[in-house]
Amino acid sequence: MKKAITAGCLIALMAGIAWNLLFAVADLSARRNQPDGIRLAMRLMPANGAYPAQLADQIYAMDPTEAKSLLQRAVKLNRYDASSWIQLALLCEAADDLPQAEEALSRAADADSTFLPSWSLANFYFRRQNADRFWYWAQKAAQMAPDDATPLLRLSWYVSPSAPEIESRLQLKRPAIDAQFVNFLMSQDDPGAVASAASHLLAGNSKDSTGTLLEVCDWLIAQKRPELALPLWNGLVSRISYAPVQVTSVSSPVTNGGFANAPISHGFDWHLIPVEGVSSFLNVNPNVLGFEFSGDEPDSFTLMNQAAPVEARKPYVLTVDYTTSGIIPGSGIAWLVTDARTGAVLTRTPSLSSEQGGGTASACFTAPDGAAFVNLSLLYQRQPGTVRVEGKLGLKGVRLSAQDCRDGKISPTGDDSRRSETTLKKQRMEGSRSSNLADGPIETSVDLLAHSS
Repeated sequence: MKKAITAGCLIALMAGIAWNLLFAVADLSARRNQPDGIRLAMRLMPANGAYPAQLADQIYAMDPTEAKSLLQRAVKLNRYDASSWIQLALLCEAADDLPQAEEALSRAADADSTFLPSWSLANFYFRRQNADRFWYWAQKAAQMAPDDATPLLRLSWYVSPSAPEIESRLQLKRPAIDAQFVNFLMSQDDPGAVASAASHLLAGNSKDSTGTLLEVCDWLIAQKRPELALPLWNGLVSRISYAPVQVTSVSSPVTNGGFANAPISHGFDWHLIPVEGVSSFLNVNPNVLGFEFSGDEPDSFTLMNQAAPVEARKPYVLTVDYTTSGIIPGSGIAWLVTDARTGAVLTRTPSLSSEQGGGTASACFTAPDGAAFVNLSLLYQRQPGTVRVEGKLGLKGVRLSAQDCRDGKISPTGDDSRRSETTLKKQRMEGSRSSNLADGPIETSVDLLAHSS
């Protein structure tokens, strides 16, 4: 009896060793990923469904008939192989065997409840123009929160180019896919739909969505739809330690006008624009946003800008408190106010320089009929007959006041600015070429390069 047990154990051991050797040889042959090697693996391990599935993948395009047979064998050996069910469905559909294709996809969904089977069924019913079944499986796919939902969203847009219907049908309730939906809508150039979807994302109150919502604000402002961006910005301000933007007769609508925060270059905050030859800094106590000009900067550029709300047909005064060091009068550094809709120039301050006293620049304008926002831009335009500016500019405060200025001290057309240029001291001519000043602001988004002055 003892000898029989020992013999049985030896036989089992030898069988295990033989099976492991066969498996090792089959696996090594299959790893080469060549048809002959995979066929050898199938002969050595005929009960392993992975090998016919692998061979079918190799010959899928060259011999779809054999590939279909191999896939049928693979799913017979392993009915939980969702990938093989999906490949089999595609071959059946290509052969116009639609019932078998639908059955294979359904088996894939039964075997695997992740994104791919649901997505494959949504595609199948999209191609069959079966909207009800498409939405059913598209909604299931959306609930898987895929890493990239753009293909699913695009397919949904083809079925119904309506953001509210897509949100309702797909039941977009998670910030991850909501953010992807907002980004997708921006690619469709539909500001109204973007604002609506972004408001739902904002209502989710997820801090992970803050970056996406700031990008939406930037996009809407760039699309000249700041009125759609403003509610989103005001809903975000508590997350980023800013005050809401309001249009009142008693407070300035300029965001971060006292530079209590380092500009984030998003939304209605100051957008700082990197310029070669110009560095920026932020001092505190007192708060000063500064720029240092090296003398090697371009002839014309915009340093920073911001969209600010106004009331149509109402007079305003732009006031800037600043200080300069080494920047002479007629520097070419000035503030420009333009209509956010049309880009029309509304006013411009005189060139900034406090070398001969002062330190405050003002300009008047009246908001045009229908205007709800203006762009405030700090720019530089080298004046003819001058060298490039060199020195430091420190901004202490920028504000808009709803008031009339009929005393003639400030010219709403910028005449004072042009007259001040005639007082320039003669400088060595460095070149005769200069660039034209752009009417509109340059849209950009970069972080402040903060350093000590």
